[in-house]
Amino acid sequence: MNLKKAVVASMIVSSLLVTLAGPTFVGAETAGGKKQEQASSSSVQIDKKVAAKLQKAVQKFAGKDVKLQNVGELVRSNDTMARVQSVDGVYQIFFDHKTGKVWTLNGKTTIDKISKKDQDDVLKLLKKMYSGKTYALDKEVILERYYDDKKEQFSQDSTYLLKGKGFEVSLVKNDPDLKDYINRARIEFAKEELEAKLLTAAEEAVKTALDHQFNITEAYLVSNTKKNAWELKDGSSTLYVDEQSGKATNLFHNTRKKVTTSQTITAKEAKEVAAPLAKELFSIDITGYEVKWNSLYQDYCFVKDQETKVRVALDANKKVVYLKSGANALFGGEDPVASRLEEE
Repeated sequence: MNLKKAVVASMIVSSLLVTLAGPTFVGAETAGGKKQEQASSSSVQIDKKVAAKLQKAVQKFAGKDVKLQNVGELVRSNDTMARVQSVDGVYQIFFDHKTGKVWTLNGKTTIDKISKKDQDDVLKLLKKMYSGKTYALDKEVILERYYDDKKEQFSQDSTYLLKGKGFEVSLVKNDPDLKDYINRARIEFAKEELEAKLLTAAEEAVKTALDHQFNITEAYLVSNTKKNAWELKDGSSTLYVDEQSGKATNLFHNTRKKVTTSQTITAKEAKEVAAPLAKELFSIDITGYEVKWNSLYQDYCFVKDQETKVRVALDANKKVVYLKSGANALFGGEDPVASRLEEE
């Protein structure tokens, strides 16, 4: 998969997971028939030009007339990505509320759109990841497609999010490079199900890198079909731990604000912070690495053999906003959901 495709795939998976974890659809009804309240979030006003653009995209996606909500909402408070939902609660559009650029669209569909072979492959992967749970696929499936804003057309490939009690799997179909493949799977665990060794290692890593007392409230085993990692969260931070080695690979502080220019914190200062952490957590010695400021992601990259091995973003107090290693270091951004597992 080339770099552009990898970024797109990462973004699609990210928005799909946000769809599940975020506020309920406006006006969606519960089984009892009562309307649910929309969770509090930052509202985004949509001007007429952007509204017409969104309307055109969703109608092309659905193949029919679809009425959208008049107001959108920010996906994350520190980002420009927003989403707007359809009145019937079936469709969502993710777009940049600053530029109006449309990124992805998704809609609800059913499990019968997924072949028996694909369903079996998904269940086999889940069992391979962790055999101690029972897995049954929900009848409802989310379909998402990337939208080329300039050409006003959809990508050839489609991503399906299959769900069940305590798990979710993203399945890519019709990719022009890789055809069909499972992109990512995630199984939920209670804190009590985690081994004491993992808990101790996680707490120590977060204390070391983020200077934060880690109290896990969410835990997931995540797979890209090649490697598994633990995704551990509390209200302030997120940590990824390689399942096989037990070592941290990526850490994120969810509320700190990173500096946005290289003048605020110099390359020398960034290296002084990152070097001991990279060595202790990742066993990577970046002493002789080249340091580059990435103006797109507004962070520092530590490069060896023309490849970024470690990436760090700092706040004004030189505290870590995020610290990444391996394949995750190739991409910036503060969204841990969008991070990819390190490929073999």
